[in-house]
Amino acid sequence: MPRTIGPLVTALALVGAAAALAATPTKLEDWTAFTNGKLAAGIHVIRTARGYCSGGSHLDARSAAWHCLTQGQAQDPCFAAAAAFMICPLGTPDSHDALKLNLASPLPAGKGNPRVDPRRHDPWALLTASGAYCYRATGTPSHIAGKTITYECAGAALLAGQPNRTQTAWMISLLPTGTSIRYRTVAIATAWW
Repeated sequence: MPRTIGPLVTALALVGAAAALAATPTKLEDWTAFTNGKLAAGIHVIRTARGYCSGGSHLDARSAAWHCLTQGQAQDPCFAAAAAFMICPLGTPDSHDALKLNLASPLPAGKGNPRVDPRRHDPWALLTASGAYCYRATGTPSHIAGKTITYECAGAALLAGQPNRTQTAWMISLLPTGTSIRYRTVAIATAWW
């Protein structure tokens, strides 16, 4: 009899730990590049380049977010406050590392995003409760095992669909690799706009 109690207690402890993790509310963050027209405290410019912006960001709905290009590479989102340059996140969103993009031409008039509540749209970056950083997928949507891939994660994992926001701890479907066919539901620790 004592031999079955140990594994049962361990299993219950693991279920309790998983439930506690899932119950942790998702942290909602605005990635802030500028404060009062000046570079925000904590932003680390680690690279500078020259480029231009073609229109509003495809990944962030904010009116100050832009889709830009430098040396043939897309930078999205990039944030405006100064007329001469943009700030584009690099690395993980919580590192606050950034590219300073000096503009070769002015922002195109009338091509920015309209003023909307960005939180009504999906975030451009997510951190899963297991520690995977995931970024909104761009280009033609991929469909795997009956779901649309919406985020690509560091490593091989993919996220499908939109975050389920019905609870304080948001959830989303995760595919461990691009060759997997079984999704599992994971909690989202942080979401960035």
